[in-house]
Amino acid sequence: MRALRTSPLCLALGFLLSSAPAFADGIIHHVSVGGPDQDAVDHTDANFSLVANQHADGTVTGEWTDQFGQGEGGIHAQVDCVLVEGNKAWVSGTITSGTVGGVDVTGLPVVTLVQDNGKSANDPPDEISFSFIANPARCTDKPDLPLNPMTGGQVTVR
Repeated sequence: MRALRTSPLCLALGFLLSSAPAFADGIIHHVSVGGPDQDAVDHTDANFSLVANQHADGTVTGEWTDQFGQGEGGIHAQVDCVLVEGNKAWVSGTITSGTVGGVDVTGLPVVTLVQDNGKSANDPPDEISFSFIANPARCTDKPDLPLNPMTGGQVTVR
């Protein structure tokens, strides 16, 4: 009976150990953001979500969506650059669809900065910048973008 109980555990451990090198070789940096970026003063209710991965071979994959409040539109972007320094990540890409105030911004470059301040309720809130559209800076330029607290969401930088 003891051998039967141990077998599934050994099998699961074997799968875990065999997949660990594949994950380690695949993604060297992962950045994710999700949640509302609300402004209680102006009564805006918008959403920001981002997933970006930098792979060991140098390629970058990911996308982000920034839905602006008060009917001001929003964007969807394809990520082409990720730069991680400590708990900060600069991400840039190209807008694949979107409007700002009724103006089509498809095809324009976009850049943002996010900061992971921890996972504990005792940590300060994570922070995000706006999506800066038509900014010629790429993430590797590390543009000095203002950060705003993201009190209703979560940022992960690793």
